Amino acid sequence: MNNTEWFSIRTLTLPATAVALLVAFFIVWLVLRVQFTKRWAEVYGDVVFTFILVWKFSIIITDFKAVIAQPFVLLYFNGGTIGVFLGTIAASLQLWRKNKKNRFDATGITACTWAIILTQSIYQWLVVLLNDNQTSSEWITLIVLSTVTILILWKITVIKRALFLYTIGLMIVAFFQPHGFWQPAVGVSVLLLIVGIVIQHFADVTKLFGGKE
Repeated sequence: MNNTEWFSIRTLTLPATAVALLVAFFIVWLVLRVQFTKRWAEVYGDVVFTFILVWKFSIIITDFKAVIAQPFVLLYFNGGTIGVFLGTIAASLQLWRKNKKNRFDATGITACTWAIILTQSIYQWLVVLLNDNQTSSEWITLIVLSTVTILILWKITVIKRALFLYTIGLMIVAFFQPHGFWQPAVGVSVLLLIVGIVIQHFADVTKLFGGKE
């Protein structure tokens, strides 16, 4: 989706997409806090904090000259698309490390699935609601992702299967959006699918050997 709206908070101006992402993070944290134990909301909070930190300060990598010339750009800008992917990679590595250290149980796997899917869906829904894009692409986004999300959270518990189905649904939606498959949301979804496969693999191995390496 194209960003068509901007929101001002004192001297800080944010695109609607950034606002949608931050609101999505808060809503998902709240859902995890209510639906699961405090532990999983805290894990999600740590991962989100890592993403925001890397995404925000990745401008040091993407535009180092501007940062040196005007250090205050760190307060107002971020690393853009490259920053989104760097943040996602950093957050994924942290989630993988947490899983490797603590070995997520069935509840953790379910919470992880909910977090990954709800974050993407709520973000997409909010982007539709906060911006003004082609009506047909907006309706397709809302209907397809709502249907896929409800189906997954209601029926599917295997994280690999859930994320694979969701990624397919997101690709269908992306086909009808302005930037098609060449948008960060698709790449991020694929990265999260890989993370989900790794986490499920560790869970299966742990279950097979009775919790021992």
